[in-house]
Amino acid sequence: MLEVLTKITDIIETYESGAWVSAENLRIMLRELTANNYYLTKYNIEYFRKYNAIQYKHKGSVSSGKILAEEEVPELRMIRKIMEATDNVIWSMRSELSIIKNEN
Repeated sequence: MLEVLTKITDIIETYESGAWVSAENLRIMLRELTANNYYLTKYNIEYFRKYNAIQYKHKGSVSSGKILAEEEVPELRMIRKIMEATDNVIWSMRSELSIIKNEN
């Protein structure tokens, strides 16, 4: 997972810096970012299964099971937040490509 997160971070930092220079580079970055977002989704599913297993095997109340699962699987929330942010960058890159296309 760390490798995927590192790739996502590198792509977003390059996009933010404006160092991508051409529409072709931006398309490549968008493709890589989208693919890595998919790989992150696979980790999200894995951690969601762990979260559910803890929550539903817990013998106490529903809320205490939820709290326990959140404490034992903090990666789930982190991945969800990163996926949301990555999705916003993907939309921004798409918009930028559309603008470039319309200018040409």
